[in-house]
Amino acid sequence: MYTDRVTAPESELNERIPLSIAQWHQHVNFCKAPPGQGAAYFGPNAKFGLLGSINTKEACEAASGVFIPHVFRWMVHVYPYETDPKKIWSEDDDDNGHDNMDHSAMPGMNMPGMKIN
Repeated sequence: MYTDRVTAPESELNERIPLSIAQWHQHVNFCKAPPGQGAAYFGPNAKFGLLGSINTKEACEAASGVFIPHVFRWMVHVYPYETDPKKIWSEDDDDNGHDNMDHSAMPGMNMPGMKIN
């Protein structure tokens, strides 16, 4: 993964990894779960976290969570061992979350039950 600061202009991102090759993105509107509710980060009905249904400050506070407008910086993912050229710079989410790579193409990463984000 490559990253840059939240305030980086598009021209700077394009110089680092061209926008014609990869899609830079940010994770925004993150609601951190209150103590004891960590299980609500996971599953098809997740409430908190990057895949959660809560995405406003008001809803997060109502659920006793902590709202974070920008979780990380600008980022772009690279999957150098991907066999499909279209997926090398992919950022599309799939059923497994943020990682849509076929791990069998990466030596040592095809481990049962392992999920890499």
